[in-house]
Amino acid sequence: MIVMLIFFCVMTVVSYIYLLISFDEKEQQLHFDDKTKTLFCDGKKVISVRDGSGNYRFIKYIFQHTDRPISVADLEANVFFGQNVNIVKVLSNTHLPKEIINTFFSVSKDSLTFKNKAFLK
Repeated sequence: MIVMLIFFCVMTVVSYIYLLISFDEKEQQLHFDDKTKTLFCDGKKVISVRDGSGNYRFIKYIFQHTDRPISVADLEANVFFGQNVNIVKVLSNTHLPKEIINTFFSVSKDSLTFKNKAFLK
């Protein structure tokens, strides 16, 4: 009986330790290397963009404005030189995987928010 109780306690502790390690591993972060014009997720290449392109200006802008709402007007004025934009279309044109978009962006009709740290569920 005591052996079973000890076994159960040990398994519980091991389970908690495993959960803590798992949560730590599920944190993700994006990094944009301006020299190579490459976006990485946890060290793995996601996309590369051409210098001066709309995608390059967009990626650079969102990294400069992390964790705050970016309005359509902000994008039109500061990234796309007065052109009318649709946020969904802008994100689609980057060719970012849907998993990255869903994980790191909060998107509404009039704005988006880029959160550079995310925890997978």
